[in-house]
Amino acid sequence: MSKTAIWWQTLRPRTLPAALGPVLLGQALVVPGHFSWPTAILCLLCAVALQLAVNLANDLFDGLAGVDRSDRLGPTRALQAGLLGAGELRAGLALTLGIAVATGLWLALFGHWLLWVLGGLSLLGVLGYSGGPRPYANLGLGEAAVWLFFGPVAVLGSLLAQRSPIPAHAYLAAVLMGLPVAAILVVNNLRDRHTDARAGKVTLAVRLGERRTRLLFATLTVGPLLPSLPLQLPPWSWLAWGVTGVAALGLNRRIWRCDGAALNPLLGQTALFSLVVAAWLGLRFVLAVA
Repeated sequence: MSKTAIWWQTLRPRTLPAALGPVLLGQALVVPGHFSWPTAILCLLCAVALQLAVNLANDLFDGLAGVDRSDRLGPTRALQAGLLGAGELRAGLALTLGIAVATGLWLALFGHWLLWVLGGLSLLGVLGYSGGPRPYANLGLGEAAVWLFFGPVAVLGSLLAQRSPIPAHAYLAAVLMGLPVAAILVVNNLRDRHTDARAGKVTLAVRLGERRTRLLFATLTVGPLLPSLPLQLPPWSWLAWGVTGVAALGLNRRIWRCDGAALNPLLGQTALFSLVVAAWLGLRFVLAVA
């Protein structure tokens, strides 16, 4: 593999829909008169940089901690496989975090003061997931953190960056948005439950076991549908809701039939599903206030 191909694989671009969906949803919910294209683009750039930083940090810290071994079932990790050195990954992590900090500072300077708090929490979230003396991913808190950062923080932070008032429906949309993104991590941890347990990484899947982890996935993927029923909306909106529901059922059918390395394609599919949910929620709540 060329160096470019190695970096592309390590950055894991298939995870980017999970970062883009919540920000796009937040921008769709901005109150008319407050939307700015430059601000929206900076929000997207910051979200992408943070997602790439998370991917590099996981590769680096899990490799250094010995969590990634030769029996790993997921996509190849660069440090564990010897494709990239720790110094190279640290440089990539510094670059992506630098982009996230630069764009985040600009947004905080001209947005709501709460963005300073959310930005600081996001940086701690990136570094504390698999790094530090007590990574919270090892404590079974990964899914909750993903829900928080890709739901309320990303969606409501997008509104705050635009200095938009936050309507009541935006809070519900933010809560629902984090669910399918957290489901991506559920797939990852379900696949790795045996190797994680051997490495002492006590993820939620290790705690819950196989069956209850699959039920959790069902809850997170189907969960956004009932609270967002298109009641009192145009009849055609039921079609969009139905398409989202069929996609959720398709994912759940696959997760009950697959295990181990066979779950790898489901990671990218669930990430794309989170983007579908973002599109549906944006349509649902924009129509509701039109």
